[in-house]
Amino acid sequence: MPVPKTRPRLDTLAYRCTPALLDGATVHLRDFPTSVTSLWTLLDRQYKELVQREEAQAPHSVLTNALRCLTGGYVFFDPKQGLLATRHQVDDDTLRDAFTLMHGLVLGQHPDDIDLNRPSTLAERIAQTPQEERLLADYLKDPRGKLPASEAPGNKQPDAANWVYRTVAWDLAHRLAQQVWNVDSQEVTLRPDSSGGLVAWHQAWPNKSGTAHAFARVRLALKTLPNVADPVVLVSSQATRVSSRMAYARTVLAEQADVALPIIEVEMAGRGRIRRIHRMSLQTLARLGMDQSVLHGIQQRVDHEQETDAQAEAGTDTAAAAEGEGGAAVPKPAAGLGPIRPLHSKNYRFPVGRGVGMHHLRELDRHIREVLNPATVQIFQDTRARGFKQLRQAELSVRPDDIIRSLDAMAYQHLRIVCLWYRDENRTRMIHGLAGVFGLDPATLDPADGVPLPLNGGRISAVFHCVPDFLTHGPNAGQTASIAHITSLKNAPDTLVGVWAETEFDADSSEEEEPEPQDGSGQESQGRLREDEDAKHQARRTLARLGIVSQFTAERKTSKKKPKQDGKQADHQVILSLLDLCRSLGIIDRRIDQVMVDQIGPHAADQVAQCGIHVRRQSRQGKDRKAKICITASVLKPPADTGEAWTLHGWSYTAPEWQPYHRAQAAFHAAAYPTGKMTEFEDDNQGYKKVAKQIDQALSDLADYLEGTPYTVTVDGVGTRRLWLGLHNRRQGEQAQPGSTWLPASTLAAHERPLAVIRINKDMDEVPRPVQVSHVGGDGKAVRTNKVTNLLYQVEPDFGSPSWLLATVPNQFDGAGAGRLGEASTRWTASHGSNDPENRQKNEVRQNWYSMTATEIYPIITTDTSKDDSENGTTIEPQALALAAARLCHQPLAWANRTRYPVPLHSAQQMDLDHPQYRRTALKDDQTAAGVGETNGTQDDAAPDEQL
Repeated sequence: MPVPKTRPRLDTLAYRCTPALLDGATVHLRDFPTSVTSLWTLLDRQYKELVQREEAQAPHSVLTNALRCLTGGYVFFDPKQGLLATRHQVDDDTLRDAFTLMHGLVLGQHPDDIDLNRPSTLAERIAQTPQEERLLADYLKDPRGKLPASEAPGNKQPDAANWVYRTVAWDLAHRLAQQVWNVDSQEVTLRPDSSGGLVAWHQAWPNKSGTAHAFARVRLALKTLPNVADPVVLVSSQATRVSSRMAYARTVLAEQADVALPIIEVEMAGRGRIRRIHRMSLQTLARLGMDQSVLHGIQQRVDHEQETDAQAEAGTDTAAAAEGEGGAAVPKPAAGLGPIRPLHSKNYRFPVGRGVGMHHLRELDRHIREVLNPATVQIFQDTRARGFKQLRQAELSVRPDDIIRSLDAMAYQHLRIVCLWYRDENRTRMIHGLAGVFGLDPATLDPADGVPLPLNGGRISAVFHCVPDFLTHGPNAGQTASIAHITSLKNAPDTLVGVWAETEFDADSSEEEEPEPQDGSGQESQGRLREDEDAKHQARRTLARLGIVSQFTAERKTSKKKPKQDGKQADHQVILSLLDLCRSLGIIDRRIDQVMVDQIGPHAADQVAQCGIHVRRQSRQGKDRKAKICITASVLKPPADTGEAWTLHGWSYTAPEWQPYHRAQAAFHAAAYPTGKMTEFEDDNQGYKKVAKQIDQALSDLADYLEGTPYTVTVDGVGTRRLWLGLHNRRQGEQAQPGSTWLPASTLAAHERPLAVIRINKDMDEVPRPVQVSHVGGDGKAVRTNKVTNLLYQVEPDFGSPSWLLATVPNQFDGAGAGRLGEASTRWTASHGSNDPENRQKNEVRQNWYSMTATEIYPIITTDTSKDDSENGTTIEPQALALAAARLCHQPLAWANRTRYPVPLHSAQQMDLDHPQYRRTALKDDQTAAGVGETNGTQDDAAPDEQL
């Protein structure tokens, strides 16, 4: 019997948000007149003057928190847009009193001095604004609401009102919570939370002793996809860790007295170890007759822990801490999980691992389909993307012939690797690493300091130098005087120089390697050096000022795998650091040739340069009140002749000229980050235009640098969303606005512009999460399924050009000894492990569980193709650009696994990540360092643009 023909469809946690899905859901909205927003602006200015801080904002979260307690939990207040949305009606008098209290408290009045019979003008105007019950379905496509058929737009991007994005999940979460989730023979009860998500509140995941817990948290967010007519609800699920103490907690979840009400999510005020409920919120509730609420309960626990800690430090008996003033009972932290649950704010080592696993997400998808019956976005495999090839990790190594090939392309005669060391064991590791690459016998190598060691004829050599003062951590680390005597660090016109050095501290190690600090010492934990004492950062800056790039090799990590038959284990830290040094030097291996195969319109793949632009705003840190702005770029330049190597070049904001990548990186690392006003507390459109125009000047210079070679530009859509309006989904199909920085290079002459702009989005809060592949027949029914995939899929548009999703299985999922945890079960059935010799079991609870990710690739053609002859294949098709971007993610430089960015954008970002000033406390995915236009999630932040 013939096998029916099927199409592989990518199933994701993305669902069309249609009127049928919303099923009559409403919210109560007060759309304030301009007089209210003007009065709020006045209040904001008065508050800045009162606290004498220009970056300060009148804390509207005070009112949001108070109203959540007063109204049951669901409140969205945006004073800048002039909106107040609630799930239930709010009494005018309650609103008037609450705003009167907030107004007085913000201006420094004592709560007892605020006369509620004399409301402020702001409070009066807000209470007088009519409260309308609005049908969410009417505002999905247009902020004006449901339009007459004669005025309804045709095929265009949805442009929902901003308040719809903030409120649409409220009703959906309640409907999902009404039905028990049957998964792994468990009946999981999901509780809605005030953010519009869901929490498995009563079915936490404990460690074996029951002293640590995590629980499943589900988030629902309304987003848009390119050229899809409906907004989409994106669903995600995380393993949220519960802290045993309030110390350092930024966010707290708390159960209300009425279990029918949602779990309240509260952002704590303050910085450092002790954070509190904002005093103004408690004062507002107290004056309104609510002396006990979840906010009071949270603050009481903070006070109790602080008092207990103080008594413990003083050596006094803590038993009296059980009572507060007047003999009132003060709640203690529960032995297990209580109604107040502070969340871990950092990625410290924890007895319950991160992630929920793939089976959890598939079962969540099934539950959503059963309860809501949503329409889905159709995403099918791109058949041209088959056969992605990739080296195995064991085969990844520096190849001498690739080095020589790149030296020829860069017009260098010689490569000198300067090896800086101070411990014998690391000198030995370096010798073995070089011997392995260049086919030498390490037993015959014992290079004297300062004497060149030939590695490959006369083209490549290494020079060893013992410099303990330069490499040892401390206040004198990385000083120029410590290496002034090393003549091999002098640049010569025909010699490329790179430094390979040892370091005893791996600054990029995960914070899971450290326990949570318990001594109140703040951010500095044991084992983490101050940045000005870390030799790695100081040495890199000193070497960069000499025009030399550097790479550091970390301590050797012993693998848990059994050694090979010869008893040897590969030194992966040495291998990877050598590969990274080659990347910093701009050495391109032949794998890039192998993936550059997709013709771009009339141009062969090896006739188009690939440029990537990286833009990031690093958040303010410590006493430094200015945001740091980083702009870097790189370009893969095609070979001049067949058989020659591609070359890598770079540019940065601090050294604004195009030059070979190693020079550009050294120049960038030699200078400090520039400062600017692109911060979360002030949207400065003029500032955005200034930066965009500076990038356009860089692209104009690039056009000259490439001498007429056509090029494309790749950017991160989230990181640059405020710079270029033409990247936004809702702007697709529109013409560029006159005088605007619409897209990269849009202000330039036509001959200087790129062929296309490729927008990359790797933010899993904005990209559909893959759960499986269904092979569907002609009737749309699944014939079979695959649990994992690494292929490229096309999102079928309703109009216009498509976008693509590059699905990726994390390498840790298939890594040695990983066991594919979460592939066929959830954490509710995870084993706590056993050390019984007759029945040994892995502790599955402690391990991290991984899920598939996806990178969105959306090409935007910028070249005028009206004169192209499509019959001769000269039209530039988005598919060719998407394939090229996907291949450059799949086949990166200096890495055997896939990267989230294509090579040009990844190389530009790496210039930033290696910068000596880059924030070392940021997580590996840079979760605390936002792109331009992003916020860090605090309630008083300016709302980000919801529609990319």
